[in-house]
Formats: sequence, C-alpha cells, structure tokens
Amino acid sequence: MFSTFIMLKPDAIEAHLEETILDIFERHDIKVIRRKAVYVSEALIMKHYADVIANLDIPDFPDRIRNEFVGKTVHVFELGSESEDVIKDVRKIIGTTEPIHAEINTIRGRFSNDSFKQAEAEHRTVRNLIHAADSPDNVVKEMDLWFNWKEENA
Repeated sequence: MFSTFIMLKPDAIEAHLEETILDIFERHDIKVIRRKAVYVSEALIMKHYADVIANLDIPDFPDRIRNEFVGKTVHVFELGSESEDVIKDVRKIIGTTEPIHAEINTIRGRFSNDSFKQAEAEHRTVRNLIHAADSPDNVVKEMDLWFNWKEENA
C-alpha cells in the first residue's frame, strides 16, 4: 500500500464537505488509513507553510495564513492506495490550485469557485478546500508534522 497526505482546510470543514470528499477518493479506490481533527495554532500553520512563505513575494502572506487558519479546525488524513502514483492521483482528483480554473470533475472544480484575483482583492489566501502533499518527501514531512504535533514542539 502506498500513501499520501491531505488536509481539509477550514473552508471545506465549514461547508460540511468532509464525507463528500472522502467518498470521491473512495470511488477511486483511495482509502483513509488514519485521520485526525486538529485545532490550528499559529506555530503549527506557520511551520506547515514555511516553504511557501519563503518562496512567495507577498509581504502579508503570513497574516493571510493566520487569518484563514489560526483558531480553526482542519482535518488531516493519510490516504492509501495500491497505486504507486497515489500522490499524483490524489492531486489530479483535487484539481488545480486555483479553483476557478479547475476542471469541473475535480473536487475544487465542483465545490469552489474562488480565484487568486478575488483572494488578492480581499487580502486572504485562496479558499481551495484541500491541501495535498506533492512529493514522497513532503508526504513524510507533513504526516509527521500534523499527526505528531504538540504545542511544545513550537
């Protein structure tokens, strides 16, 4: 069994999409191996997004992350499949990062219509429902971070 990591973001939780999204993965023979609801602290979300923050030229991006995540709950999952391409498969099912450009048969294309332009106008992050690890190294890193996090790690 091969595995990957996903996080259902606050916008997915607030829209009560968790079971709907998990059913979509199940139909693609991708199963939940483990799951956890996590109340998001500033230290945790900043650690998760550290590389993104370092690589983006958006000065207030850390504030946008704080506003979207801190004090809210996310649900994290280890998903498993017999396919060694599970990371790529999951990302294809989710759709492109900007929901307005995601194909309609993807999770983001079906359940979000947000855009980078709208997010920028409102000084927030794009609400795209879900994060998925993009490489085997990030699967390990993100699962360790989210499933083993304790505030004293901060």
